[in-house]
Amino acid sequence: MLKALVPALPRLYEPRDALSEFADAFRAISGEVVRAKYGVDWAYDVREESFFKKFNEIITMVENYLRRNIVVERDPLDTSRSYPKTVIRFKIDGQEVAHINVYWTGSELQAQFIGSRENADRLASIIKALGGVAEVKPLEGKWVVQLTTDGIIAIRHDGWLNALKGFVEGLKGLISEDRYKQLVKDIEAGPNTVKFAGAEFSVYYETGVKRIKVKYQPSSEASKNAAINALKARGLEEGRHFTVTEQGGYEIRIADESYTKAVEALARSGLREGEHFTIDDGKRVISVKKDHKDAVINALKTARLKEGRDFTVKWSGHYVIHITYDGLREIQCMALGGDKEAARFIRKLKDVLERRYGQDAVNKLNDVLKPAREEGTVDSSLPVYDDRGNLIARVVGLKYEFVKGNQPVGQCAGEDCRLRIIAEYEAGGERRQLKMEWYWARKREERGKTTVTYYYEIARPTVRDDVEVAVLKALTGKARKGRVALLADQLDALRRFKPLKDAIDQWREGRPQRQEQNH
Repeated sequence: MLKALVPALPRLYEPRDALSEFADAFRAISGEVVRAKYGVDWAYDVREESFFKKFNEIITMVENYLRRNIVVERDPLDTSRSYPKTVIRFKIDGQEVAHINVYWTGSELQAQFIGSRENADRLASIIKALGGVAEVKPLEGKWVVQLTTDGIIAIRHDGWLNALKGFVEGLKGLISEDRYKQLVKDIEAGPNTVKFAGAEFSVYYETGVKRIKVKYQPSSEASKNAAINALKARGLEEGRHFTVTEQGGYEIRIADESYTKAVEALARSGLREGEHFTIDDGKRVISVKKDHKDAVINALKTARLKEGRDFTVKWSGHYVIHITYDGLREIQCMALGGDKEAARFIRKLKDVLERRYGQDAVNKLNDVLKPAREEGTVDSSLPVYDDRGNLIARVVGLKYEFVKGNQPVGQCAGEDCRLRIIAEYEAGGERRQLKMEWYWARKREERGKTTVTYYYEIARPTVRDDVEVAVLKALTGKARKGRVALLADQLDALRRFKPLKDAIDQWREGRPQRQEQNH
């Protein structure tokens, strides 16, 4: 049965990808609507529905079958053309089901297939099943699948990697030794991507300027909007925590019979070729950046050329979403607050930098994240999420009191000195408080003929409901309903917040002295 589903994999991916985009967008929109109407942070997540999970299970089963049964073969190196190349072929039961050409362009690896829509879809689905990312695009009446170096390396299948290593080995003598070693290192290191909020971000480190770049390039405007909504739903702010830019421009394709007239119109318009537009005579295409598009189109229309009849306009650019350093620090704060997805993102980000670029890149990441690790959310409120990732509250203030004899005091020290921490949070349109009182617990141990008395820090707050559970978990990383014991690790987590850091350090300095008594 699974073998029979392999040819249908492209048709399975289409609704899966569409449903995923819809789920992300609907989750963000439903959250905004409910928040505006009822003041409650709740969102409907289609991904949690059983039909969505079952559909993904079917796709996973087919992918696993494909990974186990596909055979990858490589043709001999071809150096007869300007770019050295090979053909990598995918076979099942000895029959070729897809292939792709892999080139060395002189600066990077590239892979490309041009052919029918059916064959392009089949190839793209195989690449996805093997862990890569591929998109099918139209090109002059045919369909193309293209991969850059990062996309080629992202495919983590032994047969593919062996074919790729064989191709790179054949490039010895055609490329420099340093370039060869870097290619081998990159292939061994694996993909440079990390996931967050449903988007797959690529990670780069510019060694010269010591700069980390984390970016996502959506395949469409719908993907861009879904990613923006998902990032906002996770509490990130556009312009501060992430930026969205539009790169590239537009292609104006001219009908053959109108081409000469169009070129003459542009020559008379005052617009300059190379500055405002470029012309590809062979393809009858005028390329123009966004800022000059309207001027070029108006020049064509002035010459009585009609859009749709004499020329067509198509956007040929792409969007790029960058996570800023402030965004990385915000995600680090989420991770310190117990957010599993954020913690996984930070962990994998460090892993990619270490594998691909070495310790210098990791040190840079540590420098970037240091303010968040030491002080947490310094100037911003802390978003609070439930186990399903829904934003349900927001910590808006953190205060403390030194307490002695059940009375607040300016400062104190010793066994009877307590530290009361008060977290103010907003949920459901109301402002509430969660208090935790830290004290020195005494413990005695018999060590031979000596009794040792020492003290450790502890708090035992009573957590009343699910919202308080989520708030406490966001602050300390540990929580459950009822009475919960918080220890040194949880106080360390609270110490990352600037309003509490000095108070916690001061209270800890007043720790009672350890005592030893001989029998």
